[in-house]
Amino acid sequence: MKILKKKITLILMLLILIIMHLNNSFLDFYTLLKFGPDERMIKAYGDCGGESYGFIDKIKKLHNKKLNLEILNENPNFTFNNSTWFAYDIKNVYDKKKIILINNATSLKHLEGDKYQLIFKNKNFGYYKVLKKEKNCFYLEKYD
Repeated sequence: MKILKKKITLILMLLILIIMHLNNSFLDFYTLLKFGPDERMIKAYGDCGGESYGFIDKIKKLHNKKLNLEILNENPNFTFNNSTWFAYDIKNVYDKKKIILINNATSLKHLEGDKYQLIFKNKNFGYYKVLKKEKNCFYLEKYD
């Protein structure tokens, strides 16, 4: 009886190990230990591409924390603006003067000096200047 119990325990342990290996549990555990939350979010959602969590997080750290920023993301895989949730706080109102534009350099039309016109999905947002740019991600401020 004891031998049968040991064999069943061994088979169950092997089965659990195989399932953990097939589900990449060991790699996931290693990733949790090695990388911090921000690094894991950047790996999952990108720095300046896709959802662009990394760029939004950098801007969020620079920006007034009591205001939400409008985020325009031209990623064709989204049915709605999916990047807003990274920086949105329900208690805050939107900053009317600043916008984050992601995955779309074609919406900005350079006019003169540091003045750009922002037309996103056929909607004219007005004139802006670029405060920060990385690849095809832009942090814009309303042009005075």
